[in-house]
Amino acid sequence: MRSAALALLVGAALGTFDRPADAGPRTSSLAWVRMPGAEACIDARTLALAVERRLGRVAFVPPTLGEVTIEGRIERSQGAGGWRATIRVFDAGGTAIGSREIEADQVDCRAIDDQLELVIALLVDPDASLVLPRAAGSPAASAGGGAPGAAERPAPLPPAERPAPLPPTAKAAAPLPACPPAPAAPSAAWRVGGAVEAVGGLGLVPGPAGVGVGVRAHATPPRGPGFELGGALWASPDVREAPGSPAFSLAYGRLSVCPIEIARGGTALSGCAGAMLGSLRVEGLAVPSRFRHERLVLDLSLDTRVRRRFVGPLFGAVGLGIAVPIVQDVYFYTDAAGARREIFQVSPVSALLDLGLGLELP
Repeated sequence: MRSAALALLVGAALGTFDRPADAGPRTSSLAWVRMPGAEACIDARTLALAVERRLGRVAFVPPTLGEVTIEGRIERSQGAGGWRATIRVFDAGGTAIGSREIEADQVDCRAIDDQLELVIALLVDPDASLVLPRAAGSPAASAGGGAPGAAERPAPLPPAERPAPLPPTAKAAAPLPACPPAPAAPSAAWRVGGAVEAVGGLGLVPGPAGVGVGVRAHATPPRGPGFELGGALWASPDVREAPGSPAFSLAYGRLSVCPIEIARGGTALSGCAGAMLGSLRVEGLAVPSRFRHERLVLDLSLDTRVRRRFVGPLFGAVGLGIAVPIVQDVYFYTDAAGARREIFQVSPVSALLDLGLGLELP
């Protein structure tokens, strides 16, 4: 009798938002919470299965597909030993359209499971039957009927016997509006620049320190290694060991690949490996006539360079490197007495230092 009265009360409360008879079953989602101290009460999965058994169909869908959302919680009531369950119903827009509270003084909170199942079943489908047929052989069926108690609830349907899920309604299946595409990130630009350099070193030409002038261009792509292209001209004064001693000059071009490119603010650090190809010329006044000799040279190089912007595109650079010749030539001359005099031998490793000033874009 109590369950029947509860069903009539919930049915009357739902009368204000009943759907048309031809609208089909309403899709619902269920959110059920056991508050602290109510861990022994019915859990969300067991409650959902029991409601679906009462309705004889799959009743619940994910929250994003439900036309209504049923939220409930169970907790201890203010009185000693009692329980209170609060159930609220929201439409698809999140507006509350109904609520219900169930209170019981029993020590065991599972004693109100039947009332919870019945109320939620009517909230899902107000036209559903209020009481399910009892299973054959149950104690109540043998006694000739009566309202179902907490200990007489039918077991949930096994998965193989559950009805197929209902197709989502047109409202639930409506696609979400497409998000506008994110603005494309601006693509990184190439950095290109050129500089005029003063070049110094040891071991390329005779003398304690050869001095030269050069030019250098660099290009750094957004991804991958950078490149350098340039050249320099070196000259050394005459070696005054004897009359007619020769003078040396060196001109070369270079190409380098820079796998190390690190830029922070206005400062950039690069590490490069490449080759230097050029010509070493020897000139002098010999007895009995002048002579000139020119030889092709090829060196492998490693260097590192730091560039720092000053104002706008203007930058300064300093670099340090080494050059290793493929062939280590020896230069000498024969004096009037027929003696061989060595003038210069190419160093197995030459040191390079450069200072530059240039422009870089962007």
